Amino acid sequence: MKTLEKLQYLRLARSENIGKSTFFRLIEIFGSVQLALEQLPDFAASGGLKRKIKIFSLADAELELENTQNFGAEILTFSDENYPQLLRKIPDPAPILTVKGLCEFFTQDTIAIVGPRNASFGAMNFAKSIALELGQNSVITASGLARGVDAAVHHGSILSGTIAVIAGGIDHIYPKENAKLYDSISKQGLLVSENAFGAPPKGGNFVQRNRIISGLSLGVIVVEAGLKSGSLITAKFAKEQGREVFAVPGSPFDPRCLGTNRLIKDGAKMFENIDDVLAEIPNLKTKFRKAQILHEPDATVFEGPTQKMPSDNEIAKIRKEIFTKLSNFPIAIEEIIFELKAPASIVNIALVQLELAEKIEVNFGKVTRKISCV
Repeated sequence: MKTLEKLQYLRLARSENIGKSTFFRLIEIFGSVQLALEQLPDFAASGGLKRKIKIFSLADAELELENTQNFGAEILTFSDENYPQLLRKIPDPAPILTVKGLCEFFTQDTIAIVGPRNASFGAMNFAKSIALELGQNSVITASGLARGVDAAVHHGSILSGTIAVIAGGIDHIYPKENAKLYDSISKQGLLVSENAFGAPPKGGNFVQRNRIISGLSLGVIVVEAGLKSGSLITAKFAKEQGREVFAVPGSPFDPRCLGTNRLIKDGAKMFENIDDVLAEIPNLKTKFRKAQILHEPDATVFEGPTQKMPSDNEIAKIRKEIFTKLSNFPIAIEEIIFELKAPASIVNIALVQLELAEKIEVNFGKVTRKISCV
């Protein structure tokens, strides 16, 4: 991808109030990143933002690109041919990935292995052995570089291939105790982040990271999980993304196993040994082959709007109706369209304007009204 296009991607993705969903909907509306950038101020004002929206400057984009390259990392945009194909098809994919290491891992069979930070010794040893065996069968592992099961997974597959998805910028090591492991993965594996260079890990980033872990993988193995474990969030994302979920069963008397046992009860495949996964990989590859696109034209390279822009009055009417009927209870965008009996194109524009104006939040295809606006 040309440097100018990469800088435009950075500017739009890093601008104020631009979430992943908003990014792609803006491009759908205007047909190109450049036109979306030009229209941001007017769209935010139409939604009701009383001040000027902050647009990521060209100088800041150039600085992020320079810092990333000096760090030995690379920025991949959604339009780059090296962007992982499986990740393209998940809900709310990352517009930008920053990677460091061996990007060829994106093209290989990958299975995610996740579990808690405060895992039992048995769970960590089991996770490490699974990762080792997967590597011996030419399967890459993916996890989140956290302490506990994640670290065990990366240690077990560092020589055969592992992908670590981190919650901060590509240059932030968290937790610090994994600094040596981080360094090893940067040289022998692959580090991945969707956050800006220099960004510290924040609470919500870990949830977002989980969808990337599952999105890069054909399936997810949950080794140990309590009923409130973050690993169950990864399993939920995997299910929504059409990935296979495997769960390691445990004692019903051990609270650390109640989550994995619940997953099996709810339809996850029981994992007993590596053959349970290896037998499924050919089927999973066939399932996702149709979803993998090779050099397919993307809306981000189109010039001009993809459709005729509705009138301001049409948009304003729908915008008002949406905002009036929203609450802090999430509702799917498809349901809004159905209930309003309105064209999807107009609803889409109205939602983007309201989000840019900080009136609503859109996450994973669901909309909520911001509490401060009620």
